[in-house]
Amino acid sequence: MQDDYISVALGLPELMILKQQELKTHFEVTVRYRRDETDCPRCGQSSNKVHDSKKQSKQDRRLRDKPVFLNLIKRRFRCLWCGKVWTEPDAVFGSRRRSSQRFREYLGQEALHQTVKRTAAKELVGEGLVRRCVIEAISKMLEVKGSGGNPEFMGLDEFSVSRRLYHTAICDLVNGEVMEVVEGQGSQKVQAYLETFPDPERVKAVAMDMHEPFREAVQMCLPRAKVVADKFHVIRHVNGIMDAVRARLQGSRKRKTGELFKRRYSLLKAVEKLHGWEKMKLNHLFQLYPDLRKAWKLKESFRAWYRGTNREQAEAGLKSIEAAISQENVPEFGELRYILSEWREELLNYFDYRITNGFVEGKNNRIKTLKRMAYGYRNMANFRLRILATNYKGTGAISHLLT
Repeated sequence: MQDDYISVALGLPELMILKQQELKTHFEVTVRYRRDETDCPRCGQSSNKVHDSKKQSKQDRRLRDKPVFLNLIKRRFRCLWCGKVWTEPDAVFGSRRRSSQRFREYLGQEALHQTVKRTAAKELVGEGLVRRCVIEAISKMLEVKGSGGNPEFMGLDEFSVSRRLYHTAICDLVNGEVMEVVEGQGSQKVQAYLETFPDPERVKAVAMDMHEPFREAVQMCLPRAKVVADKFHVIRHVNGIMDAVRARLQGSRKRKTGELFKRRYSLLKAVEKLHGWEKMKLNHLFQLYPDLRKAWKLKESFRAWYRGTNREQAEAGLKSIEAAISQENVPEFGELRYILSEWREELLNYFDYRITNGFVEGKNNRIKTLKRMAYGYRNMANFRLRILATNYKGTGAISHLLT
């Protein structure tokens, strides 16, 4: 009897250990199921007559940082009533599987924290097995979560999958979750998903950037939902116009040496965040370039407009901005006049439902992290499952890189 080891429970009570051996690189354990009889699948009678058996090697979770290989004595039984021969059920591993169920669950969880390739190399398994385990793990998460119906407030935004290829993330702004990922950035796929809503009239508002196909899909499928032009997209657009004015006045010869180029970030900064020395620099530029002063005042007036308290005040403020754009006559702001006309109702809807796409933009950043971790995805179905898995809030299930 050896006196230099301790026994460790295998953790699989369904199995009986017949033999165990610790080698230099791994553990080998010979096991069989404890049951002595099973029911015939043809006639239902119970039989303990073993027809034959064979040994199958299956992998289990590591023990003391060594792989564990279980040599399962797989038996076939013969029915004494009808003569039927069948293989005993394999609940621990599964039909035609070469690894235990708990090991596959472990692989699926591990591959959510790191790349498939790294997980496969660490656990000495094939990458194909790890990919299948990840899909199984995510699918179970989504099944457990189920569907809670459509929310009151939603957000739509596209994200880049590869060069010139975009998909659309549809998010629940109430619970902070990605509801679905659809191909492309057009209206057809988004509309097809919105048509599946059990209660479309429940949706009150949908935030989006100023993308016409999204507006068409929402107006077609969600009759009572108001479209809200995302505040941060609008402000970013206004800042882009401000920068275009600066670039025109700067010219190409003084691109990276002139004072205009040096103050490009200060021009876009909110007035309340400017330092004293920045205000002095900008005042000097405004004296040299009157158009720059006009553009900056228009930019700040638009930011101040978003601080309005109600829709009535916002409508009056928007008319004042339009009048200022016509009076100042800065060419670049002609584009903004078009936006104020075509998206007027959507801009004003913000003062009814103060929702933004901030959460959706945050999710898009995490989606980019997913892509970088995997060096891109060729299988878009797997990519979709990875994105939807970021909703899961189970303890320790998904790493901070994915949520």
